[in-house]
Amino acid sequence: MRTIDLSKFQTESGIAGIFNIMQGVFSYGWYWQQSRKNQEELVEILDTVLGNDCVLLRDVNIPHVGRPIPVVLLTPASLIVINPKSQQGFFHAEGKRWEELGRDDEYKLAINNLIRETWLYQKTIEGYLKQHNFSVPTERGVMIFVSPETHVETVRPRVRVIQADGVKNFARELAISKPVFSDIDFRTAINLLSNPRIPAKEKSKKAPRGITSPVPDAVAKVDESLGKVTNRINFTRKEWTIVGVLVGLVIIVLITLITLVIITL
Repeated sequence: MRTIDLSKFQTESGIAGIFNIMQGVFSYGWYWQQSRKNQEELVEILDTVLGNDCVLLRDVNIPHVGRPIPVVLLTPASLIVINPKSQQGFFHAEGKRWEELGRDDEYKLAINNLIRETWLYQKTIEGYLKQHNFSVPTERGVMIFVSPETHVETVRPRVRVIQADGVKNFARELAISKPVFSDIDFRTAINLLSNPRIPAKEKSKKAPRGITSPVPDAVAKVDESLGKVTNRINFTRKEWTIVGVLVGLVIIVLITLITLVIITL
């Protein structure tokens, strides 16, 4: 399986990596760093089953959308939008509802609706490709849990939910699916997602005064919904403390390096 990392803040070693993590966290929220770790775990599993005829794109950035789509997997048979998660515990997925088991042993609506989040990711990709008049076979959005400590009961959920012990079977299904993509369409899909851009017809339209970048309706609605989801993922006091510690460590490292340079002169 070929993997293409499209993140603006790819993880690197040393100080550069710390700065990238901080930029990503401040740009997208604390969830982003965990999402990157979930992606890496998922890639390791899928890579053992899928061949080089499959391409996995990480952190796909769609124009006018404020957060990246975690994973888009292209196989000869379909295009699949995947939302890898690592939440642990007991959950219930039914239709649009996402519930978690509380301390009183009863399921209650979760603060963050992961089904809705996954569905919005899928609609974002579908809307973007539709703007380019490009039609590809797509499946329901897929939410994959990489932690074996996650247990989900499902009753016809809006998106497909896969637990950790079912990831390899999911990959095997994809590996033996009948190809439907032409080589040209497959390459076009990869190009559109790897190099996201506004359709030419949108660029040619004159924007009203005061508007520098008109947002296509197909993406605007999804972007607004994604924004609402993002706003719910605010930093807690603990998370802000961690960020503050990271910033402090970076400052200390920089001061140390500057001191060493001065001493050696």
